[in-house]
Amino acid sequence: MKKNIYLAVLLFLTGCQNELYKNPLDDFQSEQGVYIANNSVLQSFVEEGKDVEIKGLQVALAVQDTKEIKVTLEAGNQAQLDAYNAKNGTNYIVLPKEMYEISQKITFMPLYAMMDVPISLKNVKFSLEGNYALPIRITGGDVNIIRGQEETLLVLEQRVNTKALRISTSGSGSGSEDDKMFPNDFKVDQWTMEVMVNRASYKSNNRSICGTKLVANAGPMDEIYTRFGDVTINPNQLQIKTGSSQIDVPADKFSAQPDTWYMLAFVYDGQKNYVYVNGVLVADREIRTGPYGLIGFWIGGSNELIREVRFWKTGQNFARDSFEYMEDGKS
Repeated sequence: MKKNIYLAVLLFLTGCQNELYKNPLDDFQSEQGVYIANNSVLQSFVEEGKDVEIKGLQVALAVQDTKEIKVTLEAGNQAQLDAYNAKNGTNYIVLPKEMYEISQKITFMPLYAMMDVPISLKNVKFSLEGNYALPIRITGGDVNIIRGQEETLLVLEQRVNTKALRISTSGSGSGSEDDKMFPNDFKVDQWTMEVMVNRASYKSNNRSICGTKLVANAGPMDEIYTRFGDVTINPNQLQIKTGSSQIDVPADKFSAQPDTWYMLAFVYDGQKNYVYVNGVLVADREIRTGPYGLIGFWIGGSNELIREVRFWKTGQNFARDSFEYMEDGKS
């Protein structure tokens, strides 16, 4: 009698568990279905003009099958991308057909439930209008499509490789210089020099940052010499020597602190010289007019942290409503 009671209870509990269990395939009204396994956005960084094979796109079956199953894919559907842009507030552009190849028909062999689908990119030329994206979706096949998991998006980001400047001293002095950076008799009507600096301390005067050398027969009027500290200012005050004169940044406008990144910009617009710190104008003065003659470039030898050195042939405007730099130097 007890055995019968135990058996009845066991059957009752088993029946309850079966009722609570829900097979996910029931939602698709099918014993089999196909879907894109990674239906979230795929992202790839690509160099312009390169041929690249993108991996990561996977198409899958809900369960293994004992027979071959064919599936059809579509790439580059504008309506699909428009719907994505509208939903997510993006403005991606469809990748042109001549820049990619992808298999439109794939075949699952028996007992295979997952397939990698490579995407070949060919000589990608990025657009100034926005980032490219390639919409991909399942459009048909031998089995039902699992709705809500039938599409994905490949977003392309441009990878930019830039050359690094390597300059070294000729043996005299502690700095590094390249006296052949600019051609002979090189003159500019305007210029901008940018550099990020971070120094462990500001205790000594005349700690140079960077600047230019002069063309043959040029004089101090063409000099661009930047530094922290001088006999007339504190070691943490900024100065630029140029045009046989100088600009001292007032201490109440900028006094550098140790172990802090600063973006410095020195600008000449053909009439006046300007000094910006983190995008804020801290000093300006009309010292000289006319073109500057330049031939080389140097970086001071104070053995401190310097990065993102740029020299422009135009007078850039760095005044901005919001230009904040965190301590690690990232804007």
